[in-house]
Amino acid sequence: MPTFDATPIVYWALAYLLAGGVLWGSLEKRVPTVAYLLAALVLFGMMRLPAVVFNRELNPDESQMISHALTLYQDPVYWRSVDGTTIGPLDNYLLVLPRLLGFELNYTSARVMGLLCSAGALLFFFGAVRQWFGVATARVALLPPLFFLSFTQEADFVHYSSEQLPLLLLGGCLGLLAWLSRQSTPSLVVALGLGLLAGMVPFAKLQAVPQAVVLVLGGLWITYQHYRHQGTWRPTLALLAGGIAFPLLVLGWTLYHGVFQDLIDFYIKGNSIYAGSNGLLDVPTQLVSLLATSPDFSAYAAMLLLPVLVGTWGWWRSLSSRRESFVPLLLLVYLLASVYAATKSGNSFGHYLNLCIYPWALAAACGWWRLASYKVPLVGTLVLPLVWFGAQDAASFHQSRRLNAFVSEGATTLPTDMVSEKIKTYTRPGDYLVVWGWQCRYYVETQLAQGTAENHSERSIFEHPMREVYRTRYLSDLKRTQPAVFLDAVGKNSIWVSDRATQGHESFPALAKYLTANYLLADTLDDTRLYVRKDRYFSKP
Repeated sequence: MPTFDATPIVYWALAYLLAGGVLWGSLEKRVPTVAYLLAALVLFGMMRLPAVVFNRELNPDESQMISHALTLYQDPVYWRSVDGTTIGPLDNYLLVLPRLLGFELNYTSARVMGLLCSAGALLFFFGAVRQWFGVATARVALLPPLFFLSFTQEADFVHYSSEQLPLLLLGGCLGLLAWLSRQSTPSLVVALGLGLLAGMVPFAKLQAVPQAVVLVLGGLWITYQHYRHQGTWRPTLALLAGGIAFPLLVLGWTLYHGVFQDLIDFYIKGNSIYAGSNGLLDVPTQLVSLLATSPDFSAYAAMLLLPVLVGTWGWWRSLSSRRESFVPLLLLVYLLASVYAATKSGNSFGHYLNLCIYPWALAAACGWWRLASYKVPLVGTLVLPLVWFGAQDAASFHQSRRLNAFVSEGATTLPTDMVSEKIKTYTRPGDYLVVWGWQCRYYVETQLAQGTAENHSERSIFEHPMREVYRTRYLSDLKRTQPAVFLDAVGKNSIWVSDRATQGHESFPALAKYLTANYLLADTLDDTRLYVRKDRYFSKP
């Protein structure tokens, strides 16, 4: 496996040369489209490789989802063995694939899956713009998201996140919608596919549902126009049938495994509480808070401002033509839906901005199309992302002799600290581990499945209307799986929950009683208390 130090000067120089070649290819008609796309994907993979091989946690969500995948490989019934809270089941099942292929479930294998999702989303984006605005505009419109995703080193955009699979699904919806809109007679297969992919989005990430709804409404508008002219509902029915197919499949699956009520309680009700009460009036201030977390995305949005304004101006001029205004109006509403989706929870997590990458680039595509004959402003705006990232790299190199934020020398295998090493002395393959608090990397480092549906316990700690429901399930899971080791990680290493006096496992009396009866305190390491099941304590593997 390749490794990268802090200053891979030649590698970086080659990447910027390739980026310049891709930019030239976007404007040069003689370059075949396939060659252009291959070069774009090589650039994307090349610049994401340092983060991929850096086998360390970049965001706590990564450890959370890898832990879910480890557990699903052992017990594949979602909502019984795993509850990803706001993260949908499809995100977690996707990570099981590397394990099924014989690879270790770690940060590298997770980021490979994220890389594939992102590459697919880029291609779907290109395909949609090509359908609506032509191949010349599609080549140009691809550059901003391509350069942003390739050169940013902000962890929120390079770690395996719960937005990457939803973006792939939304990209597929977008591509099919664009295809549908260009057909004189809407294809039943395309309409069915659009509905099917949109119906999968809620089970990848609920937060992405507003965007899926916009695309489905766009599809319904197209099929309704066909009904008005042809008098048949078949494309509309195909779209609706596709939309309910996957939810019905999930319904049947949950009923069969007896976890339907868990879906309602923990995926719908629980996440509704988490989403909070933020309304439309809170969107502007929350968006500002989100943008403040990411200088790179703020620059990306600013660079797209000119084409967005040009496209908006052109749209206002074409309002007299309903047909011509459909696509710009759709893309504008899609952009607004992405902003709403990113801000609704009220949390300023930078990775939520992933939901805005393609909608903002799509809105700009209208402007790129109108700027096609103005070469100077066109090239000037396209080169700005490279100037932004090049300036940052130059400043970083000048100040600290550093280009690469993900130094992988000695970091291509999973790390283990003293806590993980101690856990391994008491466990065997197939055992369960439970961590009270929020520190999911212990599951990843030990490669042990989680013994409770939630691999962190903040919803069993903080006050909210459903806390007792979560606590009841937590204790029930503990009794069902009987984990060999129980960690109380509340302390300096725990995310969000660090006050042992009020948030340690003793704050849940029934849990404290169960631990006293069945576990022994084996050690306290790095502010983490390690309890071992009594029978295992006296008979180490």
